Amino acid sequence: PMTRCAVTVARKDGDSDVTVTWPDGGARIITFHGGQPSSSDSADEFRFTREGTLNMIRIGVSERFEITDQLALGE
Repeated sequence: PMTRCAVTVARKDGDSDVTVTWPDGGARIITFHGGQPSSSDSADEFRFTREGTLNMIRIGVSERFEITDQLALGE
């Protein structure tokens, strides 16, 4: 099930790293480059789709994130 997680964003030169921290303390870093999600700190498969300004990101078979452009890019 989806749950809200704590996030921090580090932006530099139009790119950003979004760190998502789960309630149990684990974390995932998702990198945005050129205005789109581009990678994560996981070795598992990384893929995403977009609906408007919402990025729906999947990592491996069990991780799913919904990150808005406003959060990731400051737009």
